[in-house]
Amino acid sequence: MPTIKRISQLDLNLLKVLEALYQHQNMTKAAEQLNITPSAVSHAVKRLREVLEDPLFVRQGSGLVATPVCRRLVPDVLTLLGQLRQTLQSFGEFEPSTVRQTIRLAIHEALEPLFFPALLALFAREAPMMNFQSVKLSREMLASQLESGVVDYAIDVARPLSAPIEHECLAKSNFCVLGAKQFFQRKKMTKEFYGESRHLTVSNRPTGKVLEDFAFAQLGFNRDIAVRCQNYQTATAILLQQPLLLTLPESMAAVIKSDLLRVMKLPFPVPAVETHLYWHAQSQTDSVLHWVGRTLAAHFKR
Repeated sequence: MPTIKRISQLDLNLLKVLEALYQHQNMTKAAEQLNITPSAVSHAVKRLREVLEDPLFVRQGSGLVATPVCRRLVPDVLTLLGQLRQTLQSFGEFEPSTVRQTIRLAIHEALEPLFFPALLALFAREAPMMNFQSVKLSREMLASQLESGVVDYAIDVARPLSAPIEHECLAKSNFCVLGAKQFFQRKKMTKEFYGESRHLTVSNRPTGKVLEDFAFAQLGFNRDIAVRCQNYQTATAILLQQPLLLTLPESMAAVIKSDLLRVMKLPFPVPAVETHLYWHAQSQTDSVLHWVGRTLAAHFKR
């Protein structure tokens, strides 16, 4: 066990390096976040290892993996750093226009072209000095990414996550059907016509059901999936070329603006899809992150 004397050698800069390395598991990325050189990060890690008498990180492939001691230590360190930041920020009035913090938002890559530019425009007005990173949404790793601070917020459909992961429903949306006017201008969207048509779906997974298919399965309804692509920009281009139908939430269809496309009502009832904002409870000790979350929620609810 490290001695009291050794622990007293720890300073805030070393703890900030520990935090950044735990978040990124990569010395170069940690250095970029801290605006220091990779050699400075390496030197800080060496000091941390000496003080804490543990390797803390071991190399695996091109990245670093936290040791059991590190995984046990860092959550408490993140809590303390968050409390310290909140305390320091409380000494002065919080002014969004002067904040330079980097915010990492996990969002499904199919949705990124539709929503991320609008969010950037929103914060460019409110907090022009703030930096944003859109990262790939990993549903399997989301809880641990939020806990470690790799991700500050996530936007996804409703999922069964429990404390300390918190979430808020941003919107509920019914499904609709999208098709090109040149192919579906005079077609009446009936259940029979929908079932006989060929369909296009959006998913970044190579196989498996997409969101709306889970609702259809409960109705015993199957459809002919002719094309599967990875984002809605590609889907829109395909719709203009082929007589296919795209089923998607109405809120998403409203973002896809094209006079060449026709929005049609789904000819049978299915449960509405919920979009949620996710975050780790500890992140709310940071007044900047708390403000970002409230601003995101207000924007989406509008």
